Amino acid sequence: MMCENATKLASDELDRRLSLGETVGLRLHLFKCGACSGFVRQIQMMRKVTRRYVATDASDPNEG
Repeated sequence: MMCENATKLASDELDRRLSLGETVGLRLHLFKCGACSGFVRQIQMMRKVTRRYVATDASDPNEG
């Protein structure tokens, strides 16, 4: 799998469940590619931070 395909699948994984073949292919690529592994860590962190921000913002009674 090429990096372009791996990063697309990693992004797709945020929005949908990957097929078994897609998941295996992506995991194998990430095992050998540090750049794509770093990309996946970055998008996972951004998602985590965004979720925390949204949850904190929604629960703040002083906002809005």
